[in-house]
Amino acid sequence: MKKDEILHIVIDSVPINATNWIDVLSALLVPTIAVVGIYVAFQQYRINIQRLRHETYERRLAVYKCLQRYLSEILRDGKTTYDRALQFNSEASEAAFLFDESVQNKIDEIYEKSIKMISAHEKNYPSNGELGLPIGEERSRVAEEESVLLCWHKKQLKNSKPFFAQKLGLKVK
Repeated sequence: MKKDEILHIVIDSVPINATNWIDVLSALLVPTIAVVGIYVAFQQYRINIQRLRHETYERRLAVYKCLQRYLSEILRDGKTTYDRALQFNSEASEAAFLFDESVQNKIDEIYEKSIKMISAHEKNYPSNGELGLPIGEERSRVAEEESVLLCWHKKQLKNSKPFFAQKLGLKVK
């Protein structure tokens, strides 16, 4: 054969009839069923995730409300107590199972700062009726520390709404 000659390929044409169509369709049946099965499984997976989100929403919202209530009480009273801080920590403990680690870290941080604020308040105004620190530098320093912690709690109250909205999958206006 020379380079400039054209190669001709002859393909026997098979006449199309009903038996050939049945063979073709039956060959495509198994892959089609597999694709449909995968699609159905994926849709079930998406529905299960949405159902789980829906079922845990009330419990997750309860954690947010607990935090809001606690911080609001602190700002209303200007202080808190050991009992109330422990109650808050107990009520919010479910967050570890409902949210990611960042929410539990936030709750732990609020609890720790609350304990520090209570401790500072106890130094100036002991709950057992004793006299607190005498007027002077130390008392002023402790009062300033308590004030800073109170402002920190105020900031947490303000920031908690967008923080939890993100964690609940909601938009904040």
